Amino acid sequence: MHPNAERGWWWALPAAPLLAYFALFLVYPTVYAVNVALTDPLTGAFPSLGNARTLWRDGLFWRAVAGNVVVPVASVAVEVVAGLALALFLSTRLPARRLLRATVIVPFALPEIVVLSIMRAIFASRGYANAALLAAGVEPVEWLVPGTVTAYLTVIAVDAWHVTPVVFLMLLAARAAIPDEIDEAARLDGAGWWRRAALITVPLLRPALGAAVLLRGVDAMRVFATPLVLTGVEGVPVMSSYAWHQWSDYGDDGAAAAAACVLALACTALAVPLLRRRVAA
Repeated sequence: MHPNAERGWWWALPAAPLLAYFALFLVYPTVYAVNVALTDPLTGAFPSLGNARTLWRDGLFWRAVAGNVVVPVASVAVEVVAGLALALFLSTRLPARRLLRATVIVPFALPEIVVLSIMRAIFASRGYANAALLAAGVEPVEWLVPGTVTAYLTVIAVDAWHVTPVVFLMLLAARAAIPDEIDEAARLDGAGWWRRAALITVPLLRPALGAAVLLRGVDAMRVFATPLVLTGVEGVPVMSSYAWHQWSDYGDDGAAAAAACVLALACTALAVPLLRRRVAA
């Protein structure tokens, strides 16, 4: 007999609030969304691929799929490079190092809507960025025109700037776990800072880099507010803003649920390497 069977169900009581939370806010919405996505919007037949056919014929859906690849990949790449550079730089002995670390974290500490409101004021046609360019004698740039390369680059830069502190903190913690004796021994052997960073520190940070890429990769797939607030629904479309657009503007619950299911499947598939990594550890 299993030991827990002798104690009855009381041993599971502390987990009851968490299980109820998952059932109410995760399982039920997921089952409901799948049911709506597989229900024909005209006849009510179940199962049906009617909503999937709607997505297949919608050009904006495919733009959202492409955006959901381009924006997360580019944003995570910028975050990893910037986070690694900051972690290496701010792990050295510098004056006011703690103050500099706190300053780096500020963008992530600010509420997202505050960050995006500031960025919209900066990159608007008559915003602060173009005012600075005009003052320098440079032609202004239309940063947020829907569908343009500059709009994609602006969204990627803003998203990366806001979330880079997460990668920075992960890599800084991993860097602090590396014994100083290793770096000191390499320094005594004549290795300079760049050589020690490239041949010793970065290879030792590889597990943390992998975890940061996977964790932020899954999170970046859910990008929503940044492209929506800066460029509108069709400016830099992604899957989450496309689903929101179908639900709020067209009242098409089936298409919105189908798009949300596609995004959920993509996030789940991307999370599999992270779960395998955790099990292996």
